[in-house]
Amino acid sequence: MNREFLEGLGLEKEVIDSIMKEHGKAIQAVKPADDYEELKSTNESLQGQLQQLQDTLDEKETALNGVEDIKQELQKYKIKNLKTSIAVEAGIPLELANRLSGETEEEIKADAENLAEFVNKKPTLPLKPTEPPVDDKDAGLKQMLKNMKSQGE
Repeated sequence: MNREFLEGLGLEKEVIDSIMKEHGKAIQAVKPADDYEELKSTNESLQGQLQQLQDTLDEKETALNGVEDIKQELQKYKIKNLKTSIAVEAGIPLELANRLSGETEEEIKADAENLAEFVNKKPTLPLKPTEPPVDDKDAGLKQMLKNMKSQGE
């Protein structure tokens, strides 16, 4: 609203002055208080604190992710150590300890028992030699004497 507009409506100067005066009071009431600059600086300060907190949060999340990676690696080492100790208990060579499968101690022990059956199996040997000695000149005579002894019993 301006004076020219009011004058164009045909209002008197005194009426225009009182309208402008009231209009000025209304505008002053709507204007921010004197503490506008203080509010602005407080807002900037709070924005800075918010950014610092966000940066700190990001750093902590990165550190937490690192901790999670370390926990996973520790779990791998624990399982490897468990496999090694179970392999020793089961009599499995250490070279085969990494071949054991399972995530829990019970699963690894069951697998170790199965593997130990194959690894620790001893071959069955024949009861007596089935072939005659090759280099012995008197082998035929010894065999005949042996047969006679066995018939006499």
